[in-house]
Amino acid sequence: MSDKKETHPSVDFRQLVYLLRTAELGSITKAAQALNIAQPTLTKAIGLLEHRLGVPLFERLPRGVEPTVFGKRLLEHARLVEVQLEDAIRDLDTLREGGVGKVRIGAGPSWLRRHLPETVAQVTTERPGIDVHVTGGFDQSLLQGLASGDLDFVVAETALAENQDDYSVEVLTEDDLVVWCRENHPLRKASRVSMVDLIEQAWALPPARTFARQKFDAKLLAAGLPQPARVTQSDSLAFILSMVAASDCLTYTGNAALWVPTFATLVPLDIPGIKVTRSAGIITRNRSLPSSATEFVMSMLRDYCRHNPVN
Repeated sequence: MSDKKETHPSVDFRQLVYLLRTAELGSITKAAQALNIAQPTLTKAIGLLEHRLGVPLFERLPRGVEPTVFGKRLLEHARLVEVQLEDAIRDLDTLREGGVGKVRIGAGPSWLRRHLPETVAQVTTERPGIDVHVTGGFDQSLLQGLASGDLDFVVAETALAENQDDYSVEVLTEDDLVVWCRENHPLRKASRVSMVDLIEQAWALPPARTFARQKFDAKLLAAGLPQPARVTQSDSLAFILSMVAASDCLTYTGNAALWVPTFATLVPLDIPGIKVTRSAGIITRNRSLPSSATEFVMSMLRDYCRHNPVN
């Protein structure tokens, strides 16, 4: 057996930056201009990186370059490294400024209405130096912001990240997805409502890419039923609930989403087989170290959810 240690080619951060900018712009010429270096210098740097790694990173095309399968994989790691370095710089800034700093949160619709506003209000009272930025959205758009480093953490349905190796999840709350309607909806007068009765109704629903919609569609599919023919779709939960309150539309959302005075007149329909229990909580990037300000906000949110476990 040989005692010789396996060696790996060295790659510095500057080379990864060159790789990222070239891939983003799809052109060595444009990347060199953006990086403020000469084109031959960038070409040589990429060639040296390819030589060190022993694989081609870009395919040279008539009008630019395109990452190879090796290049795409390295780009995934390079983006993580870039985000982690930005996190480290922000964390040092927070320490230098005495524990204050910016915390960027991505929040699902129900969190925008409950739990998060109360938590942020408490944070700004106890630590007025912490600057909290909250971005609302549905499902995958939140994960994209987290992956790119635009968000420090996300509060949303934890199933969103269960099958993703790049994320960690921490369950804080649970809630039930059920069918909702206005108080005097015709179906409320029926002695019994089944899933079959739902198909002929008008609906206001979130986009197909969202987990609530996917679970709704899956329930119908499992029952051998088609999708409703009349569906109004919106990214805004407030719009959906307002439409249900003003018409005979139905919607499918969590119990907690209705705990707002504006929608107090909406009521659930008791329909066997349609209810789904979902878990929600904090989603963070793996291999990332939250800043002290971010950790403080998350700890306050954990404490609030311990006393309010439904959202």
